[in-house]
Amino acid sequence: MQFAAGDPDVAASGDGTRRPAPRAVARMRNHTSTSDCAVCRGPLFLRYRGSAAAPSAATFAPSRHRPGEHGDLYECRRCGTVQQPSLPGGSALHSLYRAMDDGEYLAEEAGRRRTAARLLDLIGQHVPRGRLLDVGCGHGVLLAEARARGYEVLGLELAAGAVRHAREELGLPVLDIPLEEFQPQADAAFDVIVLADVLEHVEDPVEAIDACCGLLTDGGVLCVVTPDPSSAVARLAGRRWWGYLPAHRCLLPRRTVLELLAARGLVISTDVPLVRSFSAGRWVAGLAERAGALSRPLARLAADERLTGELSLSLGDECVVLAHRLRPETPERARVRDRGAVRKVHVVLPAYNAEATVTQVAERLDPAVADRALLVDDASSDRTAEVALEAGLEVLRHPANRGYGANQKTSYVRALQSGADVVVMVHADNQYDPDLVGEMARPILEGRADLVMGSRLLEDRAVAGGMPPWKWVGNRLLTWAENRAFGARFSEYHTGYRAFSADALRRVAFLRNDDGFVFDQEIVAQLLERGARVVEIPIPTRYFHEASSVSFRSSVAYGLRTLLVLVRFRNHVRGRWANLEAPIGSLRPHDERIARAAARRQPGAA
Repeated sequence: MQFAAGDPDVAASGDGTRRPAPRAVARMRNHTSTSDCAVCRGPLFLRYRGSAAAPSAATFAPSRHRPGEHGDLYECRRCGTVQQPSLPGGSALHSLYRAMDDGEYLAEEAGRRRTAARLLDLIGQHVPRGRLLDVGCGHGVLLAEARARGYEVLGLELAAGAVRHAREELGLPVLDIPLEEFQPQADAAFDVIVLADVLEHVEDPVEAIDACCGLLTDGGVLCVVTPDPSSAVARLAGRRWWGYLPAHRCLLPRRTVLELLAARGLVISTDVPLVRSFSAGRWVAGLAERAGALSRPLARLAADERLTGELSLSLGDECVVLAHRLRPETPERARVRDRGAVRKVHVVLPAYNAEATVTQVAERLDPAVADRALLVDDASSDRTAEVALEAGLEVLRHPANRGYGANQKTSYVRALQSGADVVVMVHADNQYDPDLVGEMARPILEGRADLVMGSRLLEDRAVAGGMPPWKWVGNRLLTWAENRAFGARFSEYHTGYRAFSADALRRVAFLRNDDGFVFDQEIVAQLLERGARVVEIPIPTRYFHEASSVSFRSSVAYGLRTLLVLVRFRNHVRGRWANLEAPIGSLRPHDERIARAAARRQPGAA
C-alpha cells in the first residue's frame, strides 16, 4: 500500500482507494464559518447561536457570567476548539481589556487566594523557588501568594484597574502590556510561567504557548489552566455552560492543550481538574444564572445572609496542566554517535525500573547502524537513569510517572525534533534483541516500509521462548480480531519492537493516544488508516521477570481496551474518532522550528 496523504477530508480504505470522509459529507449539512480554526486551521461549524450585540468592556469582566451574551460560537471539526470569530483583534481587543473593570472580583479574594495556593502547591513540587511570570495576572492574587513563598515575581496584565490594584495595594511588579509585546532581557528567562485563564482570551493560543516556551529556562515549568469545552459538564450544560463568555475567544479541549504542549517538546507531569474555592453564596449564584425556571429561588437563596461558609469544588470542566522544558543528560562517552549518514536512525528506549537490564541492552546496540540512542526514564524508583548514563546512553527523565504510552510520546517527539529519519524503539528491559536494530531499520531505509514490526509469532516459537501459554492464546485471539478490523494479515500486533519512518509518525496524531499500553494498538490503527506500508520481521521471544511482569488482570484490561480501539476504528473510519484526524503539531526538526519562528518575527512577515 502507498502511504496516503494527510488530507483530513479523505479516508483511505484497505484496498488503497480514497473516498470522502463522513465529516466532509456532513459539513454540507451544517452551518460553516468563513474563518479557519485559530489553532489548527481546520474548518469550523456553528455550535451555538449567540447575541448580535457588540462586545463591551462591561461584558468582559471575569465575574460576569450571563448566558447568551457571547457571539456565535463555532467548533473546529479537526481539533475541537470552540471559538468566537466575531470578536475584534489586535489593538481593538486590547482596548476592551484595558477599559474592563470588575468590581466584584475581589469580593471572593479569600477563595481566589486558596485556589492560587493550590496551583502553587502543584508547581512547588517541581520548582519550589525561582523567577515566576504570571501572564494575565489580574489583580495579582497569585503573584502575591508566590512572592510570599519566595518566588521572584513579575506579572503581565492589560486591565487598568487590576494593574493599579496589583501595583498600589500589593506592591507587585506588573507590566501593562500583552504577551506578544513582552521583550525581556536576553538572560531573563523564567523558571515558572503561569497561563491561568488566559489561553481562552488570546487571538492565537498557539503563538501564546510558543512565546512562553521561549521564555522558559531549562527545567522550567509552564502551568496552563483553561476551561475544557469537551468536558462532561460542558456537554451537559450546553449553551448555558459558564465557559461560553463574551471574552472567551478560543476554548481548547483538554486533549488539544496536551497535544500542543507535547508537540513543542514539553513533558507533561500533571494533568488534573482545577479545584476552585468560592463562598457558598457565589456557587449558588452561579447556578442560579443557568438554572432556567429555578433561577429565581436559587438567586434568593444566594442572597440569604444565613448562607455562609466557603466551598472548594471541582466540576471537572477546567484543566490544570504542568509542562516541563527538559534537556537530555549526555553521557561522558556516548555508546552511539552520529555516523555522518545522510539518513539518520535514532534508537529510543522507554524505561521504567530497568536498572538490572539497561547495561546489557546498551552494550548490544551496534554503533554502526544508529546515530543516536536516547533512554526516556519514566520516573523510575531505582537507578535506571544513572546506570543508563554510565552505559553511554543519553537520558531524559520524566518528572512524574506517566505510563508506557506517554513515554513513547516523549521518545518520538524528541527523535523527530532531533532530525531522525527512522525511529527504532527498543525496550530497556531487554525483552527485545538490540542486535536487530539494523534489520528493523533496513526496510524503511530501502523505501519498502513506513512501519516495521518485530514479530515473535511469524515463526511462532513464542511458547518455547518462554511466553506463558495464556498470553500466547490472548495474543493470537486479539491478533485475529485486529486483522478482521483492519483488513490485514499480520502475525502479531502486540510487539514492542517497532521501527517507524519519521514521515509516517508526523502524519498521525499519536500525541492524542492513551498514556498506557494500548498506545501500541492505537498508533497501528492510525498508521493503517493512513495507508502505511507495513513489514514484519521475525524476532526471538524473551520472557523473564524483569521484562514480562504484566499481571493477568492488567492483560485482561489491555485486551478490553484493544477491542475498544477496534470498535472506534470500525465506527469511524474518519469522522468519529479524533485520534484518526490529522495532527495539529508539526513536529519539525528543532532547528527548522526555530528558523520558522524567527522568520515570523521579522518585520513584514506574514
